[in-house]
Amino acid sequence: MELLVRNADGNVAPGDRDYAAEKLGRLDRYFRKAERVEMVHREQRGQHRLEITVFADGLTLRIEETNSSMRVAIDKAAERMETRLRRLKRRLVKRSHAAGIQDLPEALTEPEAEEESDELPLAEVKRFSIKPMSVEEAALQMEFVDHPFFVFFNPDSKRTEVLYKRRDGRYGLLSPEA
Repeated sequence: MELLVRNADGNVAPGDRDYAAEKLGRLDRYFRKAERVEMVHREQRGQHRLEITVFADGLTLRIEETNSSMRVAIDKAAERMETRLRRLKRRLVKRSHAAGIQDLPEALTEPEAEEESDELPLAEVKRFSIKPMSVEEAALQMEFVDHPFFVFFNPDSKRTEVLYKRRDGRYGLLSPEA
């Protein structure tokens, strides 16, 4: 599996690159064909921010992690990615057994030592009325409630849309296709 490190500043030490390649290379066992892993590193205010994307078996998996230590950020990201892959493994194995498929990667067929719930950890359900409003009104309402997103009915598009605040401070709009 190929590890690509992207960094505009070029401040990822060779030792950290090797460490990331070793840690993230262990994820290879979860796939038949792991094409590549991309690690994007940004250093902001003494914090190392990693975005790790795995391209394998037609899947794209992405994790973000921030820490003051580069190696701790790599460790946490690899651990979170492995947890996500174990959860995916359980779902795939369950689905393949129901469909009678036996051709799975070796790591997906070995028994799991720890048992985690496969159910969605839904903490609560909130119900609310959706009011027709413009995108500008939705942005104002979102600021009033101090939420990172706001669901509203856009009378211009005649659709329910989601306005969200991006990390860069700008807004994004999710609008379903018909």
